[in-house]
Amino acid sequence: MENLLINYQTGILFLISYLLGSIPFGYLIFKLKNNNDIRNYGSGNIGATNVNRLLGKKLGFLTLLLDFCKTFIVSYIFFKYFGSDVGSICGIFSIIGHIFPLWLNFKGGKGVASFLGLLSIVSWPLSISFCLIWTISVKIFKYSGAGAIIAIIVNILIFKLILHIQFNYKILYWVPGTYFEYNVILFLSAVILIKHYKNFTSFFKK
Repeated sequence: MENLLINYQTGILFLISYLLGSIPFGYLIFKLKNNNDIRNYGSGNIGATNVNRLLGKKLGFLTLLLDFCKTFIVSYIFFKYFGSDVGSICGIFSIIGHIFPLWLNFKGGKGVASFLGLLSIVSWPLSISFCLIWTISVKIFKYSGAGAIIAIIVNILIFKLILHIQFNYKILYWVPGTYFEYNVILFLSAVILIKHYKNFTSFFKK
């Protein structure tokens, strides 16, 4: 692990990451389209799934892309210039900003698209497997929340397994990802699963 020095400089990077992550694209898109608050409609969520449900696939995809990019871009820049540890923590702050945005009284989205933005920087193969698992799960269960829950749980198990294989069998080194980054992804996975608690209970009530 790199020597992670927390000082005023990294503090500023974390603040920038949080503020950028706090930009509520789903809320803004709905506001511009309907001059209303998306939190009063559908699931009440500001994320891409609710935008898709209320405004259609094009604006739903746009919301997904913007939520993905705001964390992807922050993580990419800070990974490149300040190292993977700082970049990973900036990714955390960006995702926390999305889930608990300053601009909306700390009531935001569930963080899946932003999470995928960081995961794509940490380990692109894991991001691909996440998307595949999510897609297959949604096809089977016809429920986006179930897809997110299953993909997050399976993804963290795959990440742990790959690190175990790399350490013990000296193979699969082409798959990026460190133990520090695993802990970052594990922490974020726990946060996002907690945010999906209502989806989890609703799914098993069906």
